Amino acid sequence: MAEAAFLSEGWFEHLRTHGAELPERPGASGRVQHVVTGTPEGEVRYVITVADGRAADVAVGGDDSADVTYTNTHADALALAAGELDASVLFMQGRTKMAGDMGTVLALMPVTRSAEYRALVAPG
Repeated sequence: MAEAAFLSEGWFEHLRTHGAELPERPGASGRVQHVVTGTPEGEVRYVITVADGRAADVAVGGDDSADVTYTNTHADALALAAGELDASVLFMQGRTKMAGDMGTVLALMPVTRSAEYRALVAPG
């Protein structure tokens, strides 16, 4: 569990520091951009690069060349990170917007649905 508030510099640093400790999952690779709207600081964008199941890089800022982009409201993104909401349900309800390569989404599902990943992104 991150020891910092969601989307804070401490939270991003936690992801950078501990993302490489996720279990290896060969083939689970891609660059995922997250766009979080309605935060106290306005829109926040960040990109997580996953290589074989491990977060190889976390960068604050946007990158429209990412394989997949998810857009969520601040409230929904926080609830997702805290494990209080399911991404599939939000997508089916039209609350999560997804653009990009569906193959990358499917390849990364074993990572993003794992207990280890959920603990990594959970706000402190």
